[in-house]
Amino acid sequence: MLERKIAQKHFAPREVRFSIAMIILWSLLVTAFFTFIATKLSENVGQSALSFVILIVGYIVIVIVLTMHFSHRFLGPFQRLKTEMRLIMTGDYNRRLNVRNKDDMYIKSFIIEANKMLDVLEKAHLCKKDVLQHIDSEFSGIIALVESGETSREKLRDALLSFHGKIKSLEQKHSELR
Repeated sequence: MLERKIAQKHFAPREVRFSIAMIILWSLLVTAFFTFIATKLSENVGQSALSFVILIVGYIVIVIVLTMHFSHRFLGPFQRLKTEMRLIMTGDYNRRLNVRNKDDMYIKSFIIEANKMLDVLEKAHLCKKDVLQHIDSEFSGIIALVESGETSREKLRDALLSFHGKIKSLEQKHSELR
């Protein structure tokens, strides 16, 4: 048991390791391909300042393109997710966060967990709404009894006990939904 806690503490989840491995793999492949092209070009052009400039510019372009691609892949979904979360906070509780096919695997696994949390929050919201509706209805009945003026203490006591029983049954019903 202790070994598992240590392993979880020091090793990243599989999705993160895979994503980092893909970044490294693509970076190495692109760099190796460009190095091959650069050596063939330098054989034809010769060792000159022009080949050196082409080599430097090529590596700069590779770094910029790979940085933009992977940062967009990792950070791009978050703006869309922030927008969806704002819509959920305005009261659209049945809305869920969406992932695109090209989003990173770790982000996809995070979204799956976030949607599970949203399911629980939606159930809690519906439970609250149901309880408030029942409480309002029962209080209206009790207020009507009190305002009629001819209510005995026993009738009022029975109405309050009935109200208490309904609250307990609602509590039990909603605890079973979890």
